[in-house]
Amino acid sequence: MPRETVPQLTAEETRKSLRWAAESLQLECIEISELVPTFLLLPAAAPDALLFATWHAEAVPVEPAAVEGAERLALSATLAGMARAGGAKVGLVVTPGATQGSLVLGQALREHRTRLRTKAVLWPRIIAQAPRRRRVFLGARGRVVLGIWDASANPYRLRDRLVEELKKEAYGPRPLDFELLHKLGDNRGALDFLEEAMDGEQVPPGQGEEALRRALFEPRGQVVAPQVRHPDRPQAWVILDVTENADPDEILVRARGYAEGARIEMADGFPWDRIGIHHPAIQAQIKLSKEVSEGPEIWPSAPWLSPSGVFSRALGVPLAEWGLPIHPGIAVRFPKPEDLEGLATEVDGLLRAVAEE
Repeated sequence: MPRETVPQLTAEETRKSLRWAAESLQLECIEISELVPTFLLLPAAAPDALLFATWHAEAVPVEPAAVEGAERLALSATLAGMARAGGAKVGLVVTPGATQGSLVLGQALREHRTRLRTKAVLWPRIIAQAPRRRRVFLGARGRVVLGIWDASANPYRLRDRLVEELKKEAYGPRPLDFELLHKLGDNRGALDFLEEAMDGEQVPPGQGEEALRRALFEPRGQVVAPQVRHPDRPQAWVILDVTENADPDEILVRARGYAEGARIEMADGFPWDRIGIHHPAIQAQIKLSKEVSEGPEIWPSAPWLSPSGVFSRALGVPLAEWGLPIHPGIAVRFPKPEDLEGLATEVDGLLRAVAEE
């Protein structure tokens, strides 16, 4: 696909490709028309499983969760895996990105809820290398992004107050979480991975378990102010990495109350999400990890944002992500057919494992 140097060119090429793919897979292609469209590829009957993919580069860094710029390679591998799955009833949700657009995604899922009912939703992602044990995440972080228009409202004070309240109200780890944290805290490979996910923040010796707890369960906040202010745009953004019981709509109401009438709008609301270890998607990942690696490395939650909570609230089914490793020599935008074949085979294996649950 072409690079994003011409407005709407990538969207048009995506539209052509997905319509062709839908026809080839005998699926209905539903386009949800927005400035940046979302696509649903659905079978006539309710799907046995749903896959999730994105067609555009992410607005924020994604490593080590996935390889930067590999979103469309993951989409191609997902479509190829669906083709290999043959007669399986599999649907596909394709959004512009996974780290923004939660409000649009949630509305689209609710509007097509009947057609999207399924037992498992899976998100194949491209990762840089195959770990000794494949990582399985029992949930994902959530995020709320608030835009503040009025200069009279202090975004830093608002951030601090909201984060402090979220800390007091957080559920924190549960019994299984503590067990998993203890195992991961003694795993140097897991801690190296965590340091990379936390922008290189070092984990002091002997504090791995505590560092994991903070990274996975504690709320965080930051303020982003534009270099050039404009009256029709927010004067600042408050970005909150939220806890398990935090409701984005309730956080918006609180923020407006604390700002004493200042205009505040929510740009994104990704709920924190939890996936049970016995969920069909997780059991399928555990099974596949034993086939393609030394077994699963189970995390209580992914240390990064995921749209899993949006799927849980709209469909009642969480989103379980799965890393597809690429060979170090692969150029992300120009993989060879045999490279794509290997990725598609693993997507097919994931779907096969779900079907057996």
